Amino acid sequence: MMILFALLGALVIASAIGVVALRHPIHSALCLVLNLVGVAALYAMLDAHFLSAVQIIVYAGAIMVLVLFVIMLLNIKVEQPHRRGIILTLLATLAGVCFLGILAPLFYRGLRGFTDHSSKIEGTVEAFGELLFTRYLFPFEAASVLIMVAIVGAVMIGKRHQQGGSK
Repeated sequence: MMILFALLGALVIASAIGVVALRHPIHSALCLVLNLVGVAALYAMLDAHFLSAVQIIVYAGAIMVLVLFVIMLLNIKVEQPHRRGIILTLLATLAGVCFLGILAPLFYRGLRGFTDHSSKIEGTVEAFGELLFTRYLFPFEAASVLIMVAIVGAVMIGKRHQQGGSK
């Protein structure tokens, strides 16, 4: 069971790297779908079946369909690599490795306290819904408004480029 968990973890990490490393936007979005499905499988292995189902239905289903729709609506072209982009990519990779080197000991120290498996946290959908729509209502609604504004902005930018290019 632990081997399958490690393999799924490696798949999730590899697909996350594919999201940012691939040049073609459709390929990057498909890597994101693979990442979201892998995370859902990890949730299922941890007996968080509700989160697994929500991950598949909401993120891998609805959100990714929306993302692919916006990508196809904007008709994004593949970028050709140039020298400045390669240098920035190398600098970003170096910064990411340094950041991971700083965070790894902190994660290890934080996870040492979770070795006792006797105390399992139980939660219900009712408790989750109550927290979401009482204590976290504003951040939940703010995120939905932010996503909608980003989509409208992307469509407006795409329409402006189409109108300007056809004249």
